[in-house]
Amino acid sequence: MEIKGIYPPNLYAIKYSGDKLNIYRLTLRNLTDTDYLEKFFSDFNTQISDFLIDELGYGRDEIEEYIIETNDQIIDIRDDLEKICKDIAAERTPNFGSYFKPHSKIDFGNPVYGGGVSKEYGIEYLPVKCYGTNRPPLVRIYAIELALDCYLIIYGAIKIQKSTEKSPAFDRRGNPTTIEEEIKKYVHKVCKFLKDNSIIDKQTLLDYMKEDDE
Repeated sequence: MEIKGIYPPNLYAIKYSGDKLNIYRLTLRNLTDTDYLEKFFSDFNTQISDFLIDELGYGRDEIEEYIIETNDQIIDIRDDLEKICKDIAAERTPNFGSYFKPHSKIDFGNPVYGGGVSKEYGIEYLPVKCYGTNRPPLVRIYAIELALDCYLIIYGAIKIQKSTEKSPAFDRRGNPTTIEEEIKKYVHKVCKFLKDNSIIDKQTLLDYMKEDDE
């Protein structure tokens, strides 16, 4: 497992062992890949929620529409993250504001410094999510908040049910699973890595990245 810079010192992503790309780049590639999206919506179209159908106005068999919507949403998120990071670098904004939100309603964030505690997963880190400004959102990016201006991306997914427990996904081998199973797996794996390397906030991440480059 490695930590890769996306827009240092504000946005990073995990590169999992065996992957050629970090998880952010891999998510961007998959969610703009027509073949990947066609397989996803062909395999899981019967599980698309009534809420999404009502909001988007597409039937479960209108796979092409869902492909286009997903592609557009991940591109919008990519552009949003780039703009926010550039605005932070230019001191036009101090941090990501409310773009990232706690993944679980029972988790506790530190409103002053960022980070926090996850009661949901029993860890001293705060898992968060972002889904852009599109409504209804189909795409989710999941991260660990190390500071209000520093996030580590750990996973990305297409959410077609109202809960992550019911929303289907593919694991790294292409087997069917759920978003929540994947989040839980990556949260514990990444947070153990962070703890083992004494990474608890933005400064300790920067120190780790500096040592790793030496």
